[in-house]
Amino acid sequence: MQLEQLTKQLEHPRLAEVFRTISFHPSESYGPHAHLRIEINYVKRGSCILQVDDESVLFREGEIMIILSNVPHVFEAGTQGTTLLQLEFLPEIFSMFGSHDRFDSFSVFTRENRLIRICNHIRMMRVIQRIINELNEKREYYQNLVVMYYAELLLLIYRHLDEIYVPMGANESLRHAITFIRAHVDEEISVSQVAKNVGISERYLRKLFVDSLHIAPLEYVNQLRVNRAIELMKNTELSLKEVCFQCGFSSPQQFARIFKGHVGTVPSHFKK
Repeated sequence: MQLEQLTKQLEHPRLAEVFRTISFHPSESYGPHAHLRIEINYVKRGSCILQVDDESVLFREGEIMIILSNVPHVFEAGTQGTTLLQLEFLPEIFSMFGSHDRFDSFSVFTRENRLIRICNHIRMMRVIQRIINELNEKREYYQNLVVMYYAELLLLIYRHLDEIYVPMGANESLRHAITFIRAHVDEEISVSQVAKNVGISERYLRKLFVDSLHIAPLEYVNQLRVNRAIELMKNTELSLKEVCFQCGFSSPQQFARIFKGHVGTVPSHFKK
């Protein structure tokens, strides 16, 4: 489909009708409610809690939440209030970009992924901000830019989920372990700590990772940390030492060693 056709479709009043920066007072709540639109919120300031079904999830500054269509949820701002960059749009926006064979068996828009939490994804946050800016300012050719930004956002979401994707029939303990690791990847974490949280033995945890993901648990942790480090080095002005500790490495020496093992060069050469 040509760019002109895509931009014409985007002019439909309901495709991208919510795009704003919005602030909530301390402990202000909203819901329960649900809507056809997909909702993406970037927590620009403060914190908030989102309740979906019987699960309450805390979102802190720098984190992104994606709430899929027709999912009842309750929102509550943190004790210091919160400011969100917020997009709401119909799934048709993403369907306009067509499909790819890689995505046929794994769609973002499934009940299993009704609430997606993405931590400290600088590039995704910037795309959300650009979409909001263009839709608010409506400068010349803004529709074309918005279409391209939505395409970029979709691919970033797919790339992120591809890194953490576990097959539909995967063991529930493995799913639990991956969720725990991703929530604590910027902290000191050990195989025994993960196994204890999941309620299984360390040996069985290692077996689950190797059998399903073909990687050891700590290697999985290190890969997540390296990916996060690359994101920060490309998109922020943080020093290498700041990147090191924000990504959960215990020392610059450990950071350099593990980074080189995954990327083939030390962080200082990569950042140049």
